[in-house]
Amino acid sequence: MKGTAKESTLRPPIEMAERKTDPPASSKSNPLGEPRSTRKLKPDQYELKIRWEKARQVLEVSPTGVRFDFDAPLKVGTKYPISLTAPGVSFSTTLEVSRCQLTVEPPSGRFFRVTGKFFPYAE
Repeated sequence: MKGTAKESTLRPPIEMAERKTDPPASSKSNPLGEPRSTRKLKPDQYELKIRWEKARQVLEVSPTGVRFDFDAPLKVGTKYPISLTAPGVSFSTTLEVSRCQLTVEPPSGRFFRVTGKFFPYAE
């Protein structure tokens, strides 16, 4: 089958032009050299507010929920509007409380340890 018309219609390979410059260097805004998405914020960098009241301390943040200390009790099963802010991150959502435990620690006194899931759930 050599010499058929089909073979003669093939185009010659296209040659790429040689690159004369390097791509721009990355900025120094990421000194660790890690992709931005892999750098995880520490819980103490977050500020959580339910309506206008600020949480005492944020203990854990995950893609599905949050655990924090709060001065007032929150009713389990109830959905609360929250805002969560940290360096470079700020969002408002709804939190459904799944646990609210009274905690008494001598130096800091009495507070409530709250665990909740962001609503609607993203599992």
